[in-house]
Amino acid sequence: MSTKWEPQEDEVYQAWVDAILEEASDELNEWETKFMDSIQIRLNFRNSLTEEQAKKLESIYAERTK
Repeated sequence: MSTKWEPQEDEVYQAWVDAILEEASDELNEWETKFMDSIQIRLNFRNSLTEEQAKKLESIYAERTK
């Protein structure tokens, strides 16, 4: 049985975005750069991330940061 997905707090997502942009902005491909811009806008306007967006953000964070 798989575990149920639970969203993180917006502060966690923002910390992931900040870390990605600080540590790996030069390594992001065009799609990832646009995705990060979109996520940053959503967080700035206090809009929730979808499950898919959150999972992709976490994936980029895990792959691109130390």
